Amino acid sequence: MAGEPLLKTERVRKVYDPQEIEPRWYAYWEANNFFRAEIRPDRTPFVIMMPPPNVTGRLHMGHALQDTIQDALTRIRRMQGYEALWLPGIDHAGIATQNVVERELRDKEGKTRHDLGREAFLQRVWRWKEEYGDIILQQKRRLGDSCDWSRTRFTMDEGFTRAVQEAFIRLYNEGLIYRGDYLVNWCPVDQTALSDEEVDNVEQDGHLWYIRYPLVDGSGYITIATTRPETMLGDTAVAVHPEDERYRHLIGKKVRLPLLGREIPIIADEHVKRDFGAGALKITPGHDKNDFEIGQRHGLPIINIMNPDGTINENGGPYAGLDRFEARKRIVEDLRAQGLLEKVEPYRHTVPISSRSKAIIEPMLSRQWFVRMRPLAEPAIEAVRRGEIRFYPERWANEYFRWMENIRDWCISRQIWWGHRIPVWYYTDENGQIDESKGFVVSIEQPEPGMVQDEDVLDTWFSSWLWPFATLGWPDQTPDLAYFYPTTVLVSGYDILFFWIARMIMAGIHFTGKIPFRDVFITGMVKDKYGRWMSKSLGNGIDPLEMIDQYGADAVRYSLTVLCTQGQDIKLDPSKFEMGRNFANKIWNAFNVFGQFMETDDEGRPLRDYRRQRRFEELSLVERWMVTRLNQTIATVNEAIDRYRLNEALLTIYDLFWGDYCDWYLELIKPPRGQAMDDETIALAVELYEKMIQLLHPFMPFITEALWWRLRPRGEREACIVSRWPEQNPDEIDETALARFGRIQEMISGIRNVRSTYGVPPGREIRALINVPEEEAEEVAHLEAHRDYFARLARVSELTVGMGLERPKASATVVVGRYEVYVPLADVIDLEQERARLEKEIAQKERFLESVRKKLQNPQFLEKAPAEVVARERQKEQDARAELERLQANLAALS
Repeated sequence: MAGEPLLKTERVRKVYDPQEIEPRWYAYWEANNFFRAEIRPDRTPFVIMMPPPNVTGRLHMGHALQDTIQDALTRIRRMQGYEALWLPGIDHAGIATQNVVERELRDKEGKTRHDLGREAFLQRVWRWKEEYGDIILQQKRRLGDSCDWSRTRFTMDEGFTRAVQEAFIRLYNEGLIYRGDYLVNWCPVDQTALSDEEVDNVEQDGHLWYIRYPLVDGSGYITIATTRPETMLGDTAVAVHPEDERYRHLIGKKVRLPLLGREIPIIADEHVKRDFGAGALKITPGHDKNDFEIGQRHGLPIINIMNPDGTINENGGPYAGLDRFEARKRIVEDLRAQGLLEKVEPYRHTVPISSRSKAIIEPMLSRQWFVRMRPLAEPAIEAVRRGEIRFYPERWANEYFRWMENIRDWCISRQIWWGHRIPVWYYTDENGQIDESKGFVVSIEQPEPGMVQDEDVLDTWFSSWLWPFATLGWPDQTPDLAYFYPTTVLVSGYDILFFWIARMIMAGIHFTGKIPFRDVFITGMVKDKYGRWMSKSLGNGIDPLEMIDQYGADAVRYSLTVLCTQGQDIKLDPSKFEMGRNFANKIWNAFNVFGQFMETDDEGRPLRDYRRQRRFEELSLVERWMVTRLNQTIATVNEAIDRYRLNEALLTIYDLFWGDYCDWYLELIKPPRGQAMDDETIALAVELYEKMIQLLHPFMPFITEALWWRLRPRGEREACIVSRWPEQNPDEIDETALARFGRIQEMISGIRNVRSTYGVPPGREIRALINVPEEEAEEVAHLEAHRDYFARLARVSELTVGMGLERPKASATVVVGRYEVYVPLADVIDLEQERARLEKEIAQKERFLESVRKKLQNPQFLEKAPAEVVARERQKEQDARAELERLQANLAALS
């Protein structure tokens, strides 16, 4: 089979080495096409669309978290018999990618994209994409992603481009796309319009400037307050509230705009807040969204004072050519010099910031293309209300509704070169210039010779919102689309709930008539150990590839999964990955407990198929208990997975493996040193281990696949990745065995605790007596039959079991339900020395408790100390009292 040499070179090692194992097994899976999904009518499809990472990207912890979740779900459903498709791809990421290539062009050649021209620059971007575009996909392989790589899509491949064009044309023909002159979020750094979702509103300290606008009739002035003095160059009115008694007499008069001298009217509008500033508002329709709306209501002219790069244009008079913030300084200086600056106050306000460039956004009038969102949002809202789409956790549905019910039209045009060109064509005049008077034509191909295409490209999200169905061949009705769509679940962070998730729901319903996915699993975001966002500026990022190099991919996947509590952010420290590494080593070492007794070849592969011959009823108590625990765990794990609580599922398997299987079951089936393990014992150990390996495989695929081949002789394609997910066997659940062994566990744990509490040397054997309540007399024989469990795990050399037993003098007592376990200590420890030690410790604890109580009885302390300090002292008192009671009980036991 493909990958056979891989198996033959796998050697038995006592220590797990992920760097040796992981690359080999990934190559084996790929060579055997285990990730491939086909159309199989006899199987139910399970489909996840990978959120396409940017073509500029490298694997970061957010990717690692979400890929781990998506891969685990895919592997689980594949093992459960679904036709599992996890479709990968990358996003062209318009602005981000163009910026990277422009920066490289500037740094290496000292040129701008304009020096090259559009076509030559785009060739550079395509070359960059071909060289670097799939780096992140290669990195995802390191993590163990089991995507169908043969279906990898790119948001600007030929098929996807056709889908984007078709979507635009359909929406335009339906009246849902329009062009207009509107105020947009303008980024002076990237020099393009941005949607509201691409803007962060950040609280910043600033100033409030009070400026006097002289009345034209010479009768005085009116004072306005503004946080952006430079925009006064575009003022076309001053507004007051119609019911403001202070200014009612001024409505209809005119003022002279300071510095420029332009006459502008005083108008009345109910939007004005009478308690802001001096109660009068300067109106700049070309640079403020609220002012734009006021201007529309009053028919005010719109003056744009800014160039695309954030400098003042010719409408700014003497300030033309200055950067907007330099102009602000000059304007304030000139107002002060002319006696028109009344005062300046510190003021904290919200400032719009570009999510990408971090530049302060400039509201600017611009001709752009928009999508009418309300008609698209309504059916998408209803789909979630009806439960056709479910959010996990449910609370994110409320955020979805909040945004969708207040949705605004979407500006989809971008003034950059890299992206999907808008399929609109314009007529030209005899000089080749666009003649707006002739209108335009929406078309994929050039409608007539001489027509020129719109220079703008579409917002990156306009292609991404088609991802669930365009990747499957839409707008054609392909077999893939019919079989794999709608998809099953979308896994994503809450940061793109509105950017992407909500828009995909709208697009899916509108273009296909079907929801794009049934479930939405929202993960938390990965932050540093202090809860801060990871960033280059803070230097607090954690590279998942470095963590994989250090700990192994399975360890990284394990730790990220157990930390992924549904909907909560993850505070991550590199030391957290030690959890995964420790567990991987435990899994590896557990195999050696019974594996050393199996017949194997020189490569460590089993020569015999160890199969259990005994019926369930013939198994020993610990064996029936362990089989029962496995069957219970399978049901619990399945329930957690169905609710997307993968952390709970994995922790349940962890507890079964480490706590039950390793700490109890393996310890009790191990033969004495120098003796062999019998075949029947090996067979059950293999059976249990095999099923736990399968349960763990989706979360820790590499180590489980490597061990899978050591358990039984396997056929050519009997890999763990395509093995059948374990099913619960209701015929092999023994509640009595569960109760009986559970009671023995508690007794043994209690005896171990006694040994630890009284400092009994580890190698010293002890006696124990079990006092059985009379109503449970039948349990005497069962306990006596398993005295070897006490001998093996608690070093009890002499065990007495009976009813009505008296407690020996100087004995510690362990209470388990209605049972009592007495551990005589007189012959085991120096009682006088132990009493003295306990009396000394009790005295110290009493002094400490008294000092805490004095502090808590001090009224001044209670009044002046912070609440959290008082709470800590109360907790100290509570802890000290509990410890003192325990010490006193231990001392009493020795009397």
